Amino acid sequence: MARHEHSLSRKHISVNALKVLYRLHRSRYLSYLVGGGVRDLLLQGRPKDFDVATNARPDEIRRLFRNSRVIGRRFRLVHVFFKDEVVEVSTFRASPEPPEGPEDAEVPEEEVGDVVGEDPTYGTPAEDARRRDFTVNALFYSIADFSVIDYVGGIDDLERRILRTIGDPEQRFGEDPVRMMRALEYSVRLGFALDPLTERALGRCCDLIGETAPARLIYELIEGLHSGHAAGIWEAWTRHGLSRAAFPEVVPDPRIRTVLDCIDRRVGAGERWPDASLLGSLFLPRFVDTVESLCGERSRLSNPELLERLAEMLEPVGARMHLPHHALHLIRHGLFTITKLRRVPERGRQVIRLARQDYFPVAWDLFSLGAESGLLPRDAWAAWSRALAQVRGGALGDDDDLGVDPARRTRRRRRRRPGARRRT
Repeated sequence: MARHEHSLSRKHISVNALKVLYRLHRSRYLSYLVGGGVRDLLLQGRPKDFDVATNARPDEIRRLFRNSRVIGRRFRLVHVFFKDEVVEVSTFRASPEPPEGPEDAEVPEEEVGDVVGEDPTYGTPAEDARRRDFTVNALFYSIADFSVIDYVGGIDDLERRILRTIGDPEQRFGEDPVRMMRALEYSVRLGFALDPLTERALGRCCDLIGETAPARLIYELIEGLHSGHAAGIWEAWTRHGLSRAAFPEVVPDPRIRTVLDCIDRRVGAGERWPDASLLGSLFLPRFVDTVESLCGERSRLSNPELLERLAEMLEPVGARMHLPHHALHLIRHGLFTITKLRRVPERGRQVIRLARQDYFPVAWDLFSLGAESGLLPRDAWAAWSRALAQVRGGALGDDDDLGVDPARRTRRRRRRRPGARRRT
C-alpha cells in the first residue's frame, strides 16, 4: 500500500521510535514499524508503544544504539532506552514465536555474546509476518518509502473489522495458548468480530490455557484490567471458559462485571490504578459476602475468623500465580481494612492512623469501588471522604471530634496495662 493509499502519518509516531527507524535506515538496514502500533495508527488510534523490526542482528543493533540492552535467550531482542520510552527492536524471524518464560527476561550482556554464523531462526520480512499471531498485527510500515506492507491480508481484515489468526487457529493456539486471551482482548478493545474459524477454535482449545506459565497469565490479566475495557474483556474470557481455566480461584459472579465497569470509567477518566487494587477487585464481591455471613446478627466481627477466611481466599491464587508477598500483603490488608471503613469515623486519630498504613491506598480503592457498585454503604464512604480531605488539608487533628452522634459511637473496651490489678 503506497504512501498516498493509507492514512498513517509520521507525525503520530513517537519521536524516539522515528530516531530508531531512521538510524537503522541510514545504516543501510531494512527498518519497519511493526505490530500493534501500525494497526492502531491505521485505525486512527494512539498506540501505547512502538516496536521496530529490522534485518540487523541483535549485536549490530546494539552497536548502533549505546542506550540499549539485549534481552531474551532464545529469540534475542534489543530494548533502546529513552528518557520516557523504551523502543523494542527485533530481527526478522522465520520460526513461530515460542511462549515467553522466565528465560526470556533481561539477560546480562556478558552472557549474551555475539552472533556467530547464520542463525536459522532469522528470516525475511514475509517469514516474520507469517509467524505473528493475527493478520491485523502483521502489518509493516517502511520508513524508506512510507508504504504499508501486508503479506497476510491484514489490511482487508482491518477494513472488515475482523480478527483472524495467521494460519490454522487451533495450531496457533496450541503453540501459545495465551493467544486465546489476546484474541478476545483485541476483539473487545478494537470492537472487532472474531473470524468464525478462530471462534470455534477457542471453544476447542480453552482448557490449554491452564498449562500456561502463571507469570504470563497474571501479566495478561493485569494488562486487561488496565485497558479501560476490563469489564468486557473479563466477560468475554468468562463466556469462552478462559477465566475458569486460567483463574479458578476467582469465583464466577456477575457483580464482578459491575465492579470492573467502575474501574473502566475511572481509567477512562485518566486514573492509574495499582496492580494490587485491580487484582483485589476480583475478590471484592466474595469478600463482602464473607463479611456479611460472619456478621449475621452480631454487631462486631471476629477478626481472627475473617483473617482465616481471607487466607483461604487469597493464598491459593498467590501460591499458584507466584504473586509477590508484598502484593498479597496489600490485597489481604486492603480487603480487611474495608471492615473498618464500613463504620463512619468518630475521631481524627482513627482517620490519621489508618491513612498512614502502606496498604491504605489499596483499601480505599476497593472501598470506593464497593460503594460505587452498591456493595458497600455510600454514607460511610462519604464520611471517610470528608475526613480524608480534612487530613490532607491539615484541618484535622488526633483529638478532633468528627461530629458522630454519641448514641451511635462504637464503645471500646479500655485495655489494662500489663501487670495492672483489677479493682475489687
